[in-house]
Amino acid sequence: MASQDWPPQSGEAAQAAVLDLACDWALANGLVLRPQTGSPAATTLGSKPGQLAIHAPFALYPSAFPRRLFQQALALQPVYNQLYADVTVDDRFLEHVIGGAVSKVDEFQGRLYEIWKQVKREGIMQPLSLGLFRSDYLVHAPTDLPAEQHSIKQVEFNTISASFAALSTRVGDLHRYLEQSGAYPPHAALSTSAIPENGALAGLASGLAAAHKAYGNDKAVVMMVIQDHERNAFDQWPLAHELLLTHGVRMVRVPFSELRTTLSHSPAPDYNLLYTPPTPFGSLPTPLEISVVYWRTAYAPTDYYTSAEWDTRLFVEQSRAIKCPSVGMQLAGAKKVQQVLAEPAHLDRFVPDDKDRAFLRESFTDLYPLDDSDNGKIALDKAYRECEKYVLKPQREGGGNNVYRTDIPAFLDQLAEEDKAKGITGTENGDAPRGREGYILMSLIESPQGMEQVLVKAGEARGTRAKVISELGVYGVVLLREDVDNVRGGKAELLVNETVGHLLRTKPVESDEGGVATGFSVIDSPLLV
Repeated sequence: MASQDWPPQSGEAAQAAVLDLACDWALANGLVLRPQTGSPAATTLGSKPGQLAIHAPFALYPSAFPRRLFQQALALQPVYNQLYADVTVDDRFLEHVIGGAVSKVDEFQGRLYEIWKQVKREGIMQPLSLGLFRSDYLVHAPTDLPAEQHSIKQVEFNTISASFAALSTRVGDLHRYLEQSGAYPPHAALSTSAIPENGALAGLASGLAAAHKAYGNDKAVVMMVIQDHERNAFDQWPLAHELLLTHGVRMVRVPFSELRTTLSHSPAPDYNLLYTPPTPFGSLPTPLEISVVYWRTAYAPTDYYTSAEWDTRLFVEQSRAIKCPSVGMQLAGAKKVQQVLAEPAHLDRFVPDDKDRAFLRESFTDLYPLDDSDNGKIALDKAYRECEKYVLKPQREGGGNNVYRTDIPAFLDQLAEEDKAKGITGTENGDAPRGREGYILMSLIESPQGMEQVLVKAGEARGTRAKVISELGVYGVVLLREDVDNVRGGKAELLVNETVGHLLRTKPVESDEGGVATGFSVIDSPLLV
């Protein structure tokens, strides 16, 4: 399908009618979020933000996506799940990759690393860890290659707080509804079967239920830890509803800061994690024993409001609750790990199967360190001489942290000046690592040109037709048992390894960053072509 053929062109009145129908459907079916405090919507609607909602940002039509590459991304997920599970339990690898330069130049990663080291010294209380992963891809479509030679390339692998499973499921439902209701103009590529079913919401809930069952106490509850003043509640509550209605498992949803005063451990040797709500609620007994701690926060320095949150993270890690993710699994999701795994020697060690290794490498783009190695020196030269081809990435989640193209040289110069002020000249002279060693250099992926979409911003019942880029995320679930007694040679035992759903995010071509929560993208669904 030619890019100029989609989405269908329609008159202003016809598009407005589709928009009205879509916005009403979104509000009626939970495709919503809370407005920002002080926003026009919040000011107009009232002063109780907990009772206000606006529709989430969405694409009016599903976006064309190559069926072959969509299926490839789904098939890749179990292989990636296995890889990152093995990284999670490989102490020597994490010590080498994170315990080296990364933990020394990145204070946030350094504090996570110290928690991980302390728990390892004390002895792990819970060998089970749950991963609700998402692997993100862009279509790589160089202009000199025909469409049948286009490929998917991995942007990043998320091991903590992989969001939008519920809202992405809702957007797929919205697009199927609009197609089935006859609201869309006729088009040869458009059919209900071309908009794939999305099991993301049910799949992540099923993963949480599997971890809860493995914990072994039916009376315990799952705890979702959220950011204070969370706007994205309606992507989170459906997981709690699905967990209860389908699996009979209760979930409590608690702001991170509240845990400072509400958590305790049962006496040794159990160290069960106990939560006492500040206000008694319903018929649940207190304190509540927690089976699984599901982190929907704690992935950025700003989530740790005070030193008490760092104490809380350690306290949770020291308990018998299953963590989603554990600190080790969160460290495994660092960008530096992604870069090191692209090196043949490391990938060969983790993935002995030739077919799986080749399959993974097809999805790799060029990744470089910025250290004093030969590859690091080559990368530094590229970052200055060919900066328009690259993005500089720190060890961060959540969007808005990368440095792109022509901004890279000045940023590297700034890091060098900061090193100079500290008296650091480089590890080759026995000094502390340079600031740039907390970053990786990644070649930019050449997305398809000329793709269009009608973007509907959050809370605004109007659409803007724009040239766009779409990023595909694939959700995976892993429940692993760490080999603490070294009976399997230190390898993880996977109790669950599944692909469970997808997310499509679409943004204007002029936007480098791609987060929905940060306002760059809308939630979309694929139209397989």
